[in-house]
Amino acid sequence: MAFSGIVLNGGTSSRMGRDKGQINFHGRTLLTVAIDSLTDACADEILIVGGDKLPNYPNKSITLLDDLFPNEGPLGGIITGLRSTKNEIAFILACDYLDIDSELVKECIASLGSYSMVSPLYKNRKQFLFSAIKTEILNNLEEHFANGVRSMHEATANINYGTYKSSRPENLRSANTPSELNE
Repeated sequence: MAFSGIVLNGGTSSRMGRDKGQINFHGRTLLTVAIDSLTDACADEILIVGGDKLPNYPNKSITLLDDLFPNEGPLGGIITGLRSTKNEIAFILACDYLDIDSELVKECIASLGSYSMVSPLYKNRKQFLFSAIKTEILNNLEEHFANGVRSMHEATANINYGTYKSSRPENLRSANTPSELNE
């Protein structure tokens, strides 16, 4: 199935205190972990929203996009990516997931089915920033954003959104603070 990868690489995190994408974790930057997961899952294109460093991946279509809505949260980054994608399906991936891989990406995409957007649960929380999404809902998300909505939970309330249980939920942890890098 053809899909585009959208990596949310928003830059300096207030809780982390630095650019999450450039954090070195087990010998790779978190941005590289995200790109490798999408590349290995055979994403047709990878769009990196935010940041200013484009990693070198020969023979892979990777585009760095300026966030159209800086400092407005992940919903703006998702809209930025969806506006530029060439496929009907995209995979949304924040750059702060530590232990993900292509199999988890493929599992999520396979769970999309008739949903407009789907994500796994991690500790009973919806993982909006690790999700498969049909680009047809862009207008719906833009409308919410224009009306002041910034919460992913609120923006997805009236779409056909689903969740699933991941085969490896322990690999869905992300890091928002320095201490979470060591857990």
